[in-house]
Amino acid sequence: MQYTLNQIQSIIGGKIAGDGGVVITGVASIEAATQGDVTFIKDDSFIPQAMRSNASAMVVHREIQTLKKPQLVTENPFLAFARLTEFVAKERFKRPPGIHPAAVISKEAVIGTGASVGAYVVVDDAVSIGNNVVIYPHTFIGKGSRIGDDSVIYANVSIREYVTIGKRAIVHCNSVIGDDGFGFLQVQGKHRKIPQVGTVEIGDDVEIGAMVTICRAALDKTVIGNGVKIDNHSHIAHNVSIGDDAMLIAYAKIAGSARIGRRVMIAEDVGITDHATIGDNCIIGGGSNVYKSLEPGSVVWGSPAKPISEEKRIQVLIRKLPEIYKAIRKHL
Repeated sequence: MQYTLNQIQSIIGGKIAGDGGVVITGVASIEAATQGDVTFIKDDSFIPQAMRSNASAMVVHREIQTLKKPQLVTENPFLAFARLTEFVAKERFKRPPGIHPAAVISKEAVIGTGASVGAYVVVDDAVSIGNNVVIYPHTFIGKGSRIGDDSVIYANVSIREYVTIGKRAIVHCNSVIGDDGFGFLQVQGKHRKIPQVGTVEIGDDVEIGAMVTICRAALDKTVIGNGVKIDNHSHIAHNVSIGDDAMLIAYAKIAGSARIGRRVMIAEDVGITDHATIGDNCIIGGGSNVYKSLEPGSVVWGSPAKPISEEKRIQVLIRKLPEIYKAIRKHL
C-alpha cells in the first residue's frame, strides 16, 4: 500500500486539512500506528490519544487545530475508515483470475469471467459460478449449485447440491452449506431417516463466518435473506427462514422451521426453538433460549427468554439470595 492522503480522499471523501501529499503506507489503530500509517478518531474523547499517536495522518470528525498532523475531515470518521480498510483488504487479499491446474472442474460447469479458482477445488456438474468470484483451495461445490458475481468462498468450504448463493456473498473457511437437515421418524423404536430433498437459498451481500452449518430443507428451501450476517460456529437448521439484514453472533442455534424477521439481532450463544417466529427488529440477549414466538420489536434476555427489564430484576434478586437466605434462617 502506498497512497498520498489526496488519493485516499478520492476513495473515502472528506476535506483535507494540512499536507495532502503525505505518503501513507498502512492503516492502524490509534495506539499501534507508526510513521506512514493513517488512523482515525471518532470524537473529541480520543484527542489526547491522537496527540500521542505516531500516525502520519488521521481521519477526524472535525479539524483539530492542536493536532500538528495532516487530517482528513469527514462527518463519520469510523465509516470513512471502514471504506478505506475495505479498499485495502481488496488490494491485500486479491487473488489473480484463472483456474489452478489442480482444480477439478466439470465440463458441464460454467465459470464466469475474472473468476479465480484455487488448487484442489472440485466443481460438479451444472454448477454456475458468476463473474469475479474467488474460490479458495479445497472447496467443494455440488451439482447444480449457483454462486453470484463478486462472491468469495474461502478454503475448505463445502457447498452441497442445488444451493443458490447470491452476489457479493462471503463464506469463511470450513463452513458447510446444504448438508442434510436433522430429520428422523420414530418407527418401532428405530430412527428412520427422512430424506432432505430441499435446498438452500442465500441472498446478496450475505457474510457467513467460519464453521457455520446451514442445512438444506426437507422439501422446500432454507432461506437466508439479503444482507444477513452470520458469525462463526452458528447452526441454521432445515427450513429456517432469516429475513433481510438480520445479524447472528457466534454460536447462534436456530432450530428447524423457525422464522426470523428482518433486522433481528441475535447475540452470542442464543438458542431458538423449532417453528418459532421472531418478529422484525427483535433483539435477543446473549445466552438466551427462546421457546416461543416473539412479537416485532421485542427485546428479550434469559432462559427462558423474557422481556429484558424482567430478566434484570430477576438477576438482581438472584444476587441477593444469600442475604435473603440468612434473613430467613434467623426467623426459623
